[in-house]
Amino acid sequence: MLKFRLSSTPTKNLKTNFTFRSLLENEREQAVHFIEYREIECTALMEALLSGAENLFVLENCQNKKFCALFHIRNESTLLHFIPFLTEENNPDYNFTISQLKQIRELVTEFIQSQKIFCVYGEHFGTEYIKAILEGLNKKLIASMDYVLMKNDFTSELYSKEIVVKENWKNLNVRKCSLEDSTKLIELERGYRTEEVAVLEHKESDKVVQYILSKALSAQIIFAAFEPVNGTIKAVAKAATNAKGKNFYQIGGVYCHRDFRNNGYMNYVMQHLLRCIKAEGKTANLFVKIKNEPAKKLYANLGFIPEGKYQIAYFQK
Repeated sequence: MLKFRLSSTPTKNLKTNFTFRSLLENEREQAVHFIEYREIECTALMEALLSGAENLFVLENCQNKKFCALFHIRNESTLLHFIPFLTEENNPDYNFTISQLKQIRELVTEFIQSQKIFCVYGEHFGTEYIKAILEGLNKKLIASMDYVLMKNDFTSELYSKEIVVKENWKNLNVRKCSLEDSTKLIELERGYRTEEVAVLEHKESDKVVQYILSKALSAQIIFAAFEPVNGTIKAVAKAATNAKGKNFYQIGGVYCHRDFRNNGYMNYVMQHLLRCIKAEGKTANLFVKIKNEPAKKLYANLGFIPEGKYQIAYFQK
């Protein structure tokens, strides 16, 4: 567990005080209830709560003992957040004075200063809030990417009938993958992480990519399309969940090999993954880069609708 030394004794000279502390094990259910109504924005944070992950921190109002914000440090350098008071001005629980907001910011700043944060990941306004604090601490921002948050509740008639297999899909074998497929999927995972994830000053080694893929195959749902190529079976496209929450399964790692694009393969693989999510009684969500029009069109055709804004920011290590 990460070490975080911050006094849990509220400041005495304010009428309403706050404390920033580690989440207690017997508070997980309370934390789940706290974020559930906006789980679509923080599915990875919900997964951390449900999976028993450590390094969860809460901002608490000492007067009414209610949570005001929740944070998770993942892999020692990625910060996930839920900060509802930034966008819920009419919520009486967050009717804070300027001095109270100042105290909150000081507590959050002290926490952030104690961590080695490389990536901030979550709802747009929350990421902007944390980003401003990090920049105020002279942390160098190396990349900031804006996304459209989308959801699919499977009301489209597409999901009331069988998948229509197009002529050029008939040689494809689309199936759910396991750890045994790790070697076959490594090229796709490397391509995805190079094109969609890698940022300046942060290139992942093959060993790291293999570790990430193996971890995903163990914990998440991955579907891939396999096609005969020059006498061998090659993985040409994949789609996966990257966070499994209480009500939402978040999709990520959607990628098609460069040599096999413009064939509709991603549509075919996504339909299999989405039907799997639907069968488990969950709603699907994902975030897509604002300027990625082809991807937004694909997701719209699959029944996804925009639900908000998301942002990921990377800082120099």
